[in-house]
Amino acid sequence: MFNIEKPKAPLGAIIWKSIWYGFIAGMISGMVKIGWEAILPPRTLARNATNPPQHLLEQLGMSHDTTHAFVYYSTDQKVFYVALIIHFAFSLVFAMLYLFLAQFWSKVTLWQGALYGIAIWIAFHVIIMPAMGTVPPAWHQPFDEHFSEFFGHIVWAWSIAAVGFFLAAKDKSKTLVNL
Repeated sequence: MFNIEKPKAPLGAIIWKSIWYGFIAGMISGMVKIGWEAILPPRTLARNATNPPQHLLEQLGMSHDTTHAFVYYSTDQKVFYVALIIHFAFSLVFAMLYLFLAQFWSKVTLWQGALYGIAIWIAFHVIIMPAMGTVPPAWHQPFDEHFSEFFGHIVWAWSIAAVGFFLAAKDKSKTLVNL
């Protein structure tokens, strides 16, 4: 199950490329996930008044004013930048982790990253955030939320895999190979 493969490049090069390509893949996948949620919003307006990233920060001691800080864009559109920072930080970290893990455990890339997205969805939306009280238990979340988050994480992870694959394929040094 956890068949660790011998890396094809020095560890330092793998770490650097995972960070650099992960940054690019994380930014793009973060935008993909926002776009997905614009089409299929996972939460009702009432439950999204304080979204999970904002609620998590409040659980960690941040004030409501800080977690709901915003700037106006296009005259009257509120952009909640603290929630966006958390959203993109999550995507960056997990894109970097995906690219790094793929070099040692190619099964993480199963179904072009879809399995990774499903695993992240289960870990965070079914286990960790409900256990912390950030979101309701999975059986109390509406089907719409599970549907949007489940498939949204698949598309999100696929976009990480696609960007990582493209960048690795164009890299003449072939540092990252198991994508």
